[in-house]
Amino acid sequence: MKSIFTICLMVVSSALFNFTAQAAVNTKTKVTPSKILQGSGSIIGGVAGTGFSLLDLRKTQNAKSKIERIVFDIGDLRGRTQKGLPGYYHVQMLQNPSRLVIDFAQMPASRINAQEVQKRLASSMFIKSTELALDPVDQSLNLVLFLKNKPKAKVFQVAGKKTTSKVVVDLTL
Repeated sequence: MKSIFTICLMVVSSALFNFTAQAAVNTKTKVTPSKILQGSGSIIGGVAGTGFSLLDLRKTQNAKSKIERIVFDIGDLRGRTQKGLPGYYHVQMLQNPSRLVIDFAQMPASRINAQEVQKRLASSMFIKSTELALDPVDQSLNLVLFLKNKPKAKVFQVAGKKTTSKVVVDLTL
């Protein structure tokens, strides 16, 4: 009798554990920024992996709405499409001077260099200048965006399904 009770208890507790685990991870929820960075603060996201690369960087802006979007296309270590979430990243808003620091871990490769990043962001409403550094020891890519007008930043990730994964930064007043 005791063994049947033990088995029933194990089955019930296993079912309860599976139910709570599934409820905690809702894969159908749309990913939205969890935090707005203003003044100072940081946000992290992405996943660890074997390595990643920066495939492209695009900027779009709407001067009338005073919003600017910067999209980072993230690839795998060999520069191919990255399905799923992008690699681990850390974004930090700092003051004096006002800047947004974006660190991509496990990203020792980039298809675009520091001069190209500066050129693509030169017409920005919110970015004065940029610095891009690949760290071969940490195998990371570090991008510093020196800001003007002290904007707010919204950061979110987009899982790669049909295209590659992305990290998106929206700057606004």
